[in-house]
Amino acid sequence: MKPFKRQLRIGCLLLTCILLFAETVQPLHVSAANSSQAASSNAPSIDHIDEQTRQLLENSLSAQELDHEIARVGAKEQTARKQYSQLQQELIVQQKELNAARAQSDRVLIAYYTGERDQLWLALLNTGSLSGMLTFYEYYRMIIDHDHDIMTSYQEQYNQMLSKQQELTRTSNELQQIGMNLKQQKQRVAQLRQQIDFSVASSANPTIVRQLMQEMNNYWENIGLYEVRGYFNSLAQSMNDFPSFLKSEPDAIQIRGRSYTITITEQQLNQFLHDQGRLPDSFQFHFTDQGITVNGQEGNLKLVIDGRYIVENEPQNAIRFQVDKLVFNGLQLPDTTAQELEDQFDLGFYPGQIISYLKAKSVQMSAGQMQIELELSL
Repeated sequence: MKPFKRQLRIGCLLLTCILLFAETVQPLHVSAANSSQAASSNAPSIDHIDEQTRQLLENSLSAQELDHEIARVGAKEQTARKQYSQLQQELIVQQKELNAARAQSDRVLIAYYTGERDQLWLALLNTGSLSGMLTFYEYYRMIIDHDHDIMTSYQEQYNQMLSKQQELTRTSNELQQIGMNLKQQKQRVAQLRQQIDFSVASSANPTIVRQLMQEMNNYWENIGLYEVRGYFNSLAQSMNDFPSFLKSEPDAIQIRGRSYTITITEQQLNQFLHDQGRLPDSFQFHFTDQGITVNGQEGNLKLVIDGRYIVENEPQNAIRFQVDKLVFNGLQLPDTTAQELEDQFDLGFYPGQIISYLKAKSVQMSAGQMQIELELSL
């Protein structure tokens, strides 16, 4: 009986563990929509905080983003320094090759200057027979061709050295610019850290404030940045189809000789973007005299983008979207974050994709409408 009672006790214990495990484990629903909603519901609420705390959270988020920018700039500086060192070594080798080519070209020039090649020409004319003249001519041509190859090689070596020197100068200037940028960002972070420390110390509850700062920074780092990049990526993909939309939209393009005018309303642009199915309906473009504002909200995530379309001619003619201001959940992100997103995602479009050789000249904004002046550049 004892073994039976022992097995019974073990069985009851196992059953109890299984029941407790079943109560604590919740079903896992794998759904992109539910995942997005759950993620956004974890956003720290700042709707009812005072302006001083809001500014503190904004400074904390900016400091974190500037730390990332410093890391990016530092990595860029290391790459530029390696490139500079490599170019220096290549220039030394190039200089040696150029010196060798110059020595050969000098000998050729001396031969022509002293009349050595003229003597070969006279010897050719004094050849006694036609066959001898032809044979000597072939020899003469070999010498001339060799001279030409030497002079051409020297010119190529010289051009390559000039190119290396120019590249070295550009890299040196880039290093100086990177160094200045790095110094500037470090100064900005240091100033923000001082402001943050002072504000936290003077707050009524520094522990809670620091916890709120950490929660907001973590939310941006783990969820917010990913979502914002997703919105930018969706906009960039949609703008790839924008030239085709303009060609299909009645009266969007007016033609006067070689001049073209594109007129698009914010309603048309919003309808186009939402028809693409890549953005929530809450995301809306608004045109004003000052530029463009994009507002959007999904769950507890709110995003505001202020910018403008500008004409850019390098590296090619384009109508590029310039991000002037980026606000996430009521907190303005630093210009470095806005610039990084602008560089990473192309929100502009290219007139040449509408009509070949079409070139944008200007962009004019007004309430509810954008007008682009273009011309054929043949």
